[in-house]
Amino acid sequence: MQKEDFYKGVKIAGFITFIPFMLAAGPLSGYFVGTFLQKRFNLSSYVVFAGIAVGFMAGIMEMIRILRIVTRMNKK
Repeated sequence: MQKEDFYKGVKIAGFITFIPFMLAAGPLSGYFVGTFLQKRFNLSSYVVFAGIAVGFMAGIMEMIRILRIVTRMNKK
């Protein structure tokens, strides 16, 4: 039983350490998509800010999803 608990803890730690990468990847990808759209279609700079905001919200939604998975794994 100890070995299973150890592997469960490692799996949970892996999920939790993934959260900062998701929070960083969302706004970065939003920035690059916004910059591409700005240059491609000659739009204002607000497109970049909107891309960053959408990326940040996507990162938060993914963080919530990961936390729900971790809490389900912890209950079992």
